[in-house]
Amino acid sequence: MFSLFRKKPSTIPLEQQLKALADCGGALSSEATVDDFFMFHSREEHEAAPYKELIPTLGFEMERDSFAPICNRLWMCDYERVEDHGAYADVITRLQQMSEESLPISGITDHVDIEAETAWVEFDLAGSRIHWDAKVDNDWLDPYIVIKFDNLLKTHKTPFRIYSNHTDSGQSAFFACLTPTEFERFQKLATFKLREIEKQA
Repeated sequence: MFSLFRKKPSTIPLEQQLKALADCGGALSSEATVDDFFMFHSREEHEAAPYKELIPTLGFEMERDSFAPICNRLWMCDYERVEDHGAYADVITRLQQMSEESLPISGITDHVDIEAETAWVEFDLAGSRIHWDAKVDNDWLDPYIVIKFDNLLKTHKTPFRIYSNHTDSGQSAFFACLTPTEFERFQKLATFKLREIEKQA
């Protein structure tokens, strides 16, 4: 799935990997359990190749019940997700969740009309109504919406920034919302390279 793999030696118990990731921003959401990691790979596979498949799996939603994120701060985003109204509102809501709602955003609304080639998202923040137009390319997400959100995190001096490999993975992108210190620790574990999303614009 990812390019720029780095080899990780030896076998590491899954619980030990999860603890290490939790220490750098990759903690499980309150609804997730260890069993949610076995939808694509077995325990033995996760432990034989430490972090290689575990980190991407953390970015998915659970395949049960509420389909909530396995980890709130990580997101394996399928770019082919913009089909109708609500798609960009969902993206902003997910980005809020990733950043622990550090921006006081409210009143999220959007408009998506693929045939008319118009899409936008709006929300209230710090007494202003933010309006972002989105590029329409069939049902593909405009990644500049995520970049603009990252800029808000920076402008409003939150502790978080968004990191990604969104130029590496084709139809999907892996996003991580971390503090700079968490990011340094995370990169030592990851088998693929993340960069500040603003540097990939």
